[in-house]
Amino acid sequence: MAPEGVSKFALTWQAGPVIDGPDQAVLSHWRDRLHAQGLIGADPARYDGIGFGNVSCRCGGGFLITATQTGHLATLAPEHFCLVTHWDIAQNQLAAEGPHPPSSEALSHAACYAVNPEIRWVFHIHDPLLWQQHAALGLPVTPRDAEYGTPAMALALSRLVRQGPLPRLIQMAGHEDGLIAAGRGAEETGTRLLQAITQVQASNALRR
Repeated sequence: MAPEGVSKFALTWQAGPVIDGPDQAVLSHWRDRLHAQGLIGADPARYDGIGFGNVSCRCGGGFLITATQTGHLATLAPEHFCLVTHWDIAQNQLAAEGPHPPSSEALSHAACYAVNPEIRWVFHIHDPLLWQQHAALGLPVTPRDAEYGTPAMALALSRLVRQGPLPRLIQMAGHEDGLIAAGRGAEETGTRLLQAITQVQASNALRR
């Protein structure tokens, strides 16, 4: 598998001021909550210390997303988000603006928003246990040869998001420990993730 944290799409980024999105406070809350549980972060013992996990929400004609390499920060400030304004999955292209470039997973988020206008929130986390035991929960799975940040991953996510009800939780087989949740609301999206993690933890405890 390819190393974490490297953007694989062609990015057109316009450096600019802080983006004042209407749902930024809620997005920050969920990002920091997931970080506190180790589902977003940066750990020297994992993925060569590169940051992992990111969150986004629909904003106007695009979406607000955490900036690249912010995983090591326990709490994000407004300048740690950027606005993705355009994307073309087939051409592997993405445009964004704000103080910093977007997460290397931005194309995967774009795929979820593009396929269903009801999706307003997308959370991407890393959890080894849930990733390994996805079959026990019947989670849909992307192909193993579809790597993160690529059109192959984005197209796989588009197909799987389209096939099921919201909120949707998907295991990213070609992205070590990676899962992505998409939903209409922040609460339902985050709760779907956390409930799945609690479920596999309880099941794992019973087997010991």
